[in-house]
Amino acid sequence: MTQTYNADAIEVLTGLEPVRRRPGMYTDTTRPNHLGQEVIDNSVDEALAGHAKRVDVILHADQSLEVIDDGRGMPVDIHPEEGVPAVELILCRLHAGGKFSNKNYQFSGGLHGVGISVVNALSKRVEVNVRRDGQVYNIAFENGEKVQDLQVVGTCGKRNTGTSVHFWPDETFFDSPRFSVSRLTHVLKAKAVLCPGVEITFKDEINNTEQRWCYQDGLNDYLAEAVNGLPTLPEKPFIGNFAGDTEAVDWGATVAAGRR
Repeated sequence: MTQTYNADAIEVLTGLEPVRRRPGMYTDTTRPNHLGQEVIDNSVDEALAGHAKRVDVILHADQSLEVIDDGRGMPVDIHPEEGVPAVELILCRLHAGGKFSNKNYQFSGGLHGVGISVVNALSKRVEVNVRRDGQVYNIAFENGEKVQDLQVVGTCGKRNTGTSVHFWPDETFFDSPRFSVSRLTHVLKAKAVLCPGVEITFKDEINNTEQRWCYQDGLNDYLAEAVNGLPTLPEKPFIGNFAGDTEAVDWGATVAAGRR
């Protein structure tokens, strides 16, 4: 049976609907790990910019994930053009973020402006708490739609700043609804290596375990841990770095001799 193909047949998807219709175009849909990494990247970017010293990640017993940092806190003021709080814009609009130029972040792990909004689109619920300017703000979303306006829920010290993002992935979008803990801890350890002096913790409420990473000397400390006391040539590893205007690379190398 043929159907008429005219202007009425053209669909225009707005907001986060494109993500919910074709999630595989935006993220890895085998497990929700990539959603977690998108949120973690936001916190790590605050650390890379020198505004955060700690990132805490909690895998709750209900397979939800929470990421907490002590950065500046997502902006909560009204966007001058869109007329909504900036945190709402970040969560609800693709290609909305502060990383497209180098005005706010010289280096960043997430540059596409779709990461945190994709998390919102593919989650049953997202709760965001922001500590900023002496106040605690809260906003909530379900299935990509705002269900609670941004509101002040408390006060805090003016130096007590940061963001908490707690999300419940929608299992209908993933082959497996469970996070891979091994992949998650691998990512967190790598982030800690690349952010010298930043403390990153992981609490797994499902398996009742906790881990902590903090490499004061970055790659140097990581290589020392990797060789596990074996003699190395040279005694101190080769460490180098290169930074351009928008990209940077750190590298390290050593040779370990002997058996473990």
